[in-house]
Amino acid sequence: MIEDLTRANGRVTLWLAHIASAALAVIAAVTFFDVVGRYFFNAPFAFTVELTQLAMAIVVYFGVGLVTHEDAHISADVVTLRLPPRGRALFALVMNLLVAAFLVLMVWRLWVQADFLHGKGDTTMVWTVPLWPFAFAVAFGSIFLLTGVLVQLRHAWARFRGVEAEPPPPEQPVLRMTE
Repeated sequence: MIEDLTRANGRVTLWLAHIASAALAVIAAVTFFDVVGRYFFNAPFAFTVELTQLAMAIVVYFGVGLVTHEDAHISADVVTLRLPPRGRALFALVMNLLVAAFLVLMVWRLWVQADFLHGKGDTTMVWTVPLWPFAFAVAFGSIFLLTGVLVQLRHAWARFRGVEAEPPPPEQPVLRMTE
């Protein structure tokens, strides 16, 4: 059952990351055409900043779930690599518990904020696009950040108990000088 939930989390976060990629492509294209319009035709887009702000919320909150699910965050492991495997597992367990507790609060507050914006009816200044759909999208995406941490917490617990092997350390890049 847990493996099914882990696989489902991986599939959902992958689809959300595809949406985040599309939003990033839109940001890049609009920014490019805004710069062309501004410098060559003296006619910039009035909505570029708003579109970038809204799309960046999608990029961040829809993309971070996959990164967390795959445990692909950048980390500095100078200290933890010196610990024995059980110590690293305990450290990962404690950190994931703390992060999960923080994320439960964050997810809850994001949903409260989205509901508040829905009731208030706030919009962007130029386009007058309602903010609440984006707030609910951010809250939805944050759920998969939390579920990714719960997946990592489960792996840390299994490593601490000795049921699961520790993942191999990341390969160090090799710099070679060619002639």
